[in-house]
Amino acid sequence: PLMNYLPVLAKISFKRRLAYIAWISDSPNYTTYSEMIHSPYSYIFHFDRSEAENLKRTGARNIYHLPLAVNTRRVKQLTESSAVQNAYKADVSFLGNLYQDEYNFFEQIKGLTAYQRGFIDAVLRAQLQFQGCDLLEEAIPKPFMSELLGLVKFNLDSELMLSDEKVMLGILRKNATVIERKEILELLSEHFQTVLYSQSDSSMLPLVENRGYLDYSTQMPVMFNQSSININITLRCILSGISLRALDIMGAGGFLLSNYQPELAEFFEDGKEMVMFYDRKDLLEKTRYYLLHDDERREIAANGRKKVEELFDYSYAWERIFGEVFK
Repeated sequence: PLMNYLPVLAKISFKRRLAYIAWISDSPNYTTYSEMIHSPYSYIFHFDRSEAENLKRTGARNIYHLPLAVNTRRVKQLTESSAVQNAYKADVSFLGNLYQDEYNFFEQIKGLTAYQRGFIDAVLRAQLQFQGCDLLEEAIPKPFMSELLGLVKFNLDSELMLSDEKVMLGILRKNATVIERKEILELLSEHFQTVLYSQSDSSMLPLVENRGYLDYSTQMPVMFNQSSININITLRCILSGISLRALDIMGAGGFLLSNYQPELAEFFEDGKEMVMFYDRKDLLEKTRYYLLHDDERREIAANGRKKVEELFDYSYAWERIFGEVFK
């Protein structure tokens, strides 16, 4: 099994009649729109139920929804034995990309009129008022989308069953994330000690302390464990699923304060195993409350870790995957 989906491996598995197992951990993951997902030997497990349903509608047979997972035993040993825990103390921490660089493809579109830019800005602002639901596909009229697509050219693989419109929606969702992450970090930093762990340029956030890159395997779990509050701001391309970052935080015994996501609300109890915010005012109020209520915050973090150990450990994921493939 491999994370994400490679059509070339699917072709090899088809020719040799061997099972190819792919577990999708990124969104968007455009390679899943290859015709090879219809191979009877391809088994695709997707962490985002919305995207899994989209793929099923293409007629592909072996498409399954499976949330991501954490190596809870290794992470627990690491967080309990680390000798550098105090290095990561912070009131509020966020680890993630700000997408201010070459990954912000929207800013690379040339020829946008003032009207087009204003319309997109208004739609994105409307989108940012809502957590856990996507408005962009319905909010952008088809004629306007056609005008937008007339300004770009996507060099897509000919075998991908993927429309230019879907790619553009992905670009706009990422741009919404650029705005959202910047504004949320700016807001938090005006009220609390706020630390960012990222290689992104954060010069536009003078009150945020950027501590740079952390190693995923050795440093990140300790940081999550030692931060009072870990903020999760889900990439807007993830329509319903639980981001790996949210599971990593809880799996490390960290306190998670996340935007609302449908699957996060489905699998975890808000206020008992993690906490969700629904708008900016709610985010500020809950951050302030849980910084002042240490015992309650620690109890929620412990409950979140227990739930991840019970339902989201790799051992359970492998059992589900191999149970489906070899049943």
